[in-house]
Amino acid sequence: MSIGRYARVVVLHGTFEDFTRSLAVLAGPGIDVGVVQVGVRDAIVRPHLLRQLRSRNPGHAESTLLKEAGAHEVAFLGEDEVAVLLRHRVESDLEPRVAVPVPTEAGGPSWYLHAKGINIEPAWSKAGGAGGASAIDWQGIRVGQLDTGYTRHRALGHGQPGGSWIAAAECRTIMASDVPPEMEPPLPQPNDGIDPMPGAGLFGGHGTRIGATISGHVSGPDDGSVFRGAAPRVPHVVVRITDSVAINNRQFEFAEGLRYLVDVAKVDVVNVSLGVFPPVASPAMKEAVAWAHSRGVIVVCAAGNHLDPVVQPARLAQTIAVGGVTWESLPWHGSAYGRQVDFSAPAADVQRPLAVRTGTGTGFDEEGNGTSYAAALTTGSAALWLHSWAKDIEKKYGRTGARVEAFRKAARATARKPPGWQPGSFGEGILDTGRLCTAAALALP
Repeated sequence: MSIGRYARVVVLHGTFEDFTRSLAVLAGPGIDVGVVQVGVRDAIVRPHLLRQLRSRNPGHAESTLLKEAGAHEVAFLGEDEVAVLLRHRVESDLEPRVAVPVPTEAGGPSWYLHAKGINIEPAWSKAGGAGGASAIDWQGIRVGQLDTGYTRHRALGHGQPGGSWIAAAECRTIMASDVPPEMEPPLPQPNDGIDPMPGAGLFGGHGTRIGATISGHVSGPDDGSVFRGAAPRVPHVVVRITDSVAINNRQFEFAEGLRYLVDVAKVDVVNVSLGVFPPVASPAMKEAVAWAHSRGVIVVCAAGNHLDPVVQPARLAQTIAVGGVTWESLPWHGSAYGRQVDFSAPAADVQRPLAVRTGTGTGFDEEGNGTSYAAALTTGSAALWLHSWAKDIEKKYGRTGARVEAFRKAARATARKPPGWQPGSFGEGILDTGRLCTAAALALP
């Protein structure tokens, strides 16, 4: 009845954290258990977790098992219905997430950069020498980002000695305000890439969080704080095209923004932690991605969150599609998956900056969840790959689609495969940036 379908549960007593813990007992080991809250008392349970519950508890109906875990009501829904619920979530309705610190032996708050994550230190050492991550000369390599824009934060260099590596003069806003047309024509926004965080909500500051995961760098001798993105201080151009991660109605802006980054800003890698669901790409989106590929620009895309199918533009063959995993090297419960995924990267419990609407942000937490972060870590890793093998890449591939395909093959060939990993829905394994940037036999296919 519910194969390939989702369960909507109503939990009247206790918290969703309690409900999830009870589900974990019923589901058994080897799976990251989680639900996505869509209302004050409503949450969605995804099909793969329902399958695990059936497998571990033969002879018991799914609705019975969900009620045993604490659900008061259960209804089964299709993907389109779930997509509507996800789009209409209200932040104030959602239960605060209970953060569980990542164990020190797994790497602590920055686990996603270490051995349990993308193993990035060897790449930093090669690129920066004795100075490591803080001493990398990027030699003209640049990254681009299509997102909600950016805000001032010390993770992006604002308020730090030397200033920010965000190329502010080249950042752009390619979108009009969302004023209903019956009220007045859409008004152009300031063309500076700044995220005004209108209404804040779930996605206000998204571009800052993801941007810092790409290029962030903080060394604070005053308070001992340290924060690193995957490619610290890499020159970074941000184009604001949306206020949400769902860009169904922003595909034209996506295409214009991508062409700007490729043709004008001349970036080498573009991060797309955004998606279209249902996964139908417009001709403009397809053509822009194909153009970027032909120019040798690596377009890295998040696979998507909370719905099974991989979203657009990650589904397009010319992009790099990235799924999500946890610090336990398990597929993250919220990640989309499918044959389009090239590999996976950390997507849970990622340290992130806290964006502010005015002034300069200074705070962080460890609650970053989503394939947006997996894509950002991959974007930074792609920049490191280009830096590590610059002369060889130029000689073998030039600035053509062959460069993009070489990165795809190299990242898949060097990916870490945990015990029991089955290549397929979550790709060839978990991104291993250290091997990607040091293992010449695999890194230059």
